[in-house]
Amino acid sequence: MADAIPTAMVGGSFDPVHLGHLHLVHTVARNTGYRRFIFVPVAQNNFKRDANPASAEHRLQMVKLSFNAYKSLYPEDPEIQLIADDCEIRRGGVSYTYDTVKELYLKYTIKGRLALVMGDDLLGDLKKWYEYEALKQLVSFVVIRRETSLARFEDSAADMLYLDNVVYEDSATQIRNACLALKEGEDLPQEIAALMSEEVSDYVRNHRLYRS
Repeated sequence: MADAIPTAMVGGSFDPVHLGHLHLVHTVARNTGYRRFIFVPVAQNNFKRDANPASAEHRLQMVKLSFNAYKSLYPEDPEIQLIADDCEIRRGGVSYTYDTVKELYLKYTIKGRLALVMGDDLLGDLKKWYEYEALKQLVSFVVIRRETSLARFEDSAADMLYLDNVVYEDSATQIRNACLALKEGEDLPQEIAALMSEEVSDYVRNHRLYRS
């Protein structure tokens, strides 16, 4: 049996994955003992309707490509595993985090509780999540700052860890909007390409993602 590893789940649309996502992992790896990070792209993105979304297959591939840049970006970080899991894509439609967490426990050898990495902007509705009471028994919540001041969650029974990280702007929206504005034959501006790893920006270019 494989050794149990302290593991964190990073969910999201990753439309596209950008350097802010990798910095998030760096922040968690530097400040906690988690050494395996499982990226789980959602199958269906109901919130990003301001630009042409990429397919689930494109988003999953970009997540995998982004991992290549991590070691060069953060050479002093402890050794970690980066994994892209397609469980929600295979499930299709809208997935519940509770169901994904149960699947990850079955699939991976996890030491202690699985960490659920989330932004503090989601705390206001956390108690409304599907099977929240059962979910909080299964995971530790690692909360990253997305607002100017770190929000706090009122439930003493939930295992919460708050990280005071650098706040990144919504780079994914910037990237999609910039691509949508490109004219025929026009290349992605360098300042937009620089928001992604080189592998991901090349993928966006080569597949002409997010263009009208």
